[in-house]
Amino acid sequence: MSEPRKNHLSIDGGQIKEDENVASYKPIPDSDAEFRNTSKPTLSKSKEKISDEAEEKLLDKEEEAKIVTRVDMADAKYVVGDHRNGDAKIELDANKRQFSGLTKEELLKYADDPFWVRLRWFMFVLFWALWLAMLAGAIAIIIRAPKCAAPVPRAWYEKGPLVDASTLDTYDELESELPALKGANVPGIFSDVTPTYEVLDSEDVVTKFKEFVAKAKEYGVRVIVDLTPNFVSTAHTWFQLSVNRTAPYDTYFTWAKGRDYVETDSGSVPNPPNNWVSTMNTSAWEWNEARKEFYLHQYGSDQPDLNFHNPDVVKEFDKVLRVLMKAGAAGVRLHKVRQMLVNQSLPDELMAIGRGSSPGADHLNYAYWRHKYTADQPALLTLLQQWAELVDSTAAVNPGAGETVFTVAEESGGKWTDELTLRPRAAAAFRLRTGRDLNALVKEMQTPLQRWPAVQLTSDSESADAELAELALLLPAVPVLSVTQLPAATNNTATGEGLSQMVALREDASIEHGQFSVAAVPSRQSSKQLLACARWKPGHTGYVAVYNPWDEEQRANVTLMASVPRALTVYHVSNTVKEYTNYTTNYAVSSDNILVPPKSSVVLSYVPKTVEEQ
Repeated sequence: MSEPRKNHLSIDGGQIKEDENVASYKPIPDSDAEFRNTSKPTLSKSKEKISDEAEEKLLDKEEEAKIVTRVDMADAKYVVGDHRNGDAKIELDANKRQFSGLTKEELLKYADDPFWVRLRWFMFVLFWALWLAMLAGAIAIIIRAPKCAAPVPRAWYEKGPLVDASTLDTYDELESELPALKGANVPGIFSDVTPTYEVLDSEDVVTKFKEFVAKAKEYGVRVIVDLTPNFVSTAHTWFQLSVNRTAPYDTYFTWAKGRDYVETDSGSVPNPPNNWVSTMNTSAWEWNEARKEFYLHQYGSDQPDLNFHNPDVVKEFDKVLRVLMKAGAAGVRLHKVRQMLVNQSLPDELMAIGRGSSPGADHLNYAYWRHKYTADQPALLTLLQQWAELVDSTAAVNPGAGETVFTVAEESGGKWTDELTLRPRAAAAFRLRTGRDLNALVKEMQTPLQRWPAVQLTSDSESADAELAELALLLPAVPVLSVTQLPAATNNTATGEGLSQMVALREDASIEHGQFSVAAVPSRQSSKQLLACARWKPGHTGYVAVYNPWDEEQRANVTLMASVPRALTVYHVSNTVKEYTNYTTNYAVSSDNILVPPKSSVVLSYVPKTVEEQ
């Protein structure tokens, strides 16, 4: 077979090949050249425009637009012939075809083919299976992914308030206060009616306690027992047996011989074994003529100290805790525990110097000594940890759940207070006396408030204490109120009378888990200061309480508190504030001009500033 013929354009002055279909230019004969040389027509310029039809269109524009020239320059071939004659040639492959897809008949053939039908169904099922698998995986990730831990809810005693009813001496007095406690939404009280060790000797004492616990439960009030483990009375059986050296009670107390004798009008009298002084500012040793020894008492001389270095004494108090917890107590608060253990070597105390010393005190004053050997002994931590676990594990309700109270009454001190987990932590009672430097008070409160302690705020008048309770309820602490701070009747009206509205606020997120700021804020019209506490949490309503400890009205300026904006609204007003001012709930107040009556508190709400604004 010969090669397919090709279309050629040949510009060639030489011989034309026979097997090529070419276009050529014929050389001009010599005769034509001679004619042009001899013929000289006269040419003149004419203004008439003669059309040579060079601009004539062969096709209309519409027809020309339909013509599409598709020439791939990759298929064009430039051929040079005899270079001496200037031959050149461009070849275009007219036989090359382009793929234009399958025809309808070919497509239908594949569409009905069993193989392709199965393949399409397989791919269809595979697509949806993978889609459902991805959907299931996304759902599983959402469900199983670790969530942001929600804040741990505060225990019932942390929300508070708790009422210190230790001033009431009988169960009848306590029962008379139960309606007021219920009206103020008080969840628990401290009761000191039951003598510490009498529960081991008298079944009647335990029965009366159980009856009161049941009565208080009807009003939604839990009973926390106040206990003093340090001592018993000199009339107690244990002491009498110890005086007689009857085992095992002979070592239930701390006994010591005198160092020497001195002559007095009544005869020879021994000197105490060391220089220890009791909290009553007398010698901590008392001579017992029957036993011919001194016994230790860091409180009254008729209250001999138990020897808690003796395991039998520790077991006796263990029994007390078990009896009371099984009888329905919600917890215990221990008193005077710092002096519960002493150094068994009985060395002399050293004089206190520097920080903590009391100028003007003499050697017969308790404040004169350092009490290195009579308070906060190292073994105290282990002993209290043991009792804390015992109280929780023997609770009548939810034993071991950590819902019982185990705390101490006095101000914490010593290394053991940092390592022992109290429920709640203890702190000193803060007293707001008229004229006291509030900056010093705020500085004193800052560290304890970091740990949500039990805090009691008091003033120099009972009427002011009721107003001070409103500020105490905003503190990041367990507010401990006295019975006198409870109103005789409470309600929750629009004017916000009583404590019930403020107690309900303890459930708010800003109070439970929010930030706090306690500050001494200035008064607009004088150089005096007021005490303020602000609580806020991003995304929640903020609250600020301002207390005026002075005998004159003051206009507080709280703009320096970081989270407080310009505009505030009244959240709660007591009867005293309502009668003195025109404040009502939701009344708009400027943060630099808050009217606070004498010895009163005002509680306001606000939208906290953002971090950028602060």
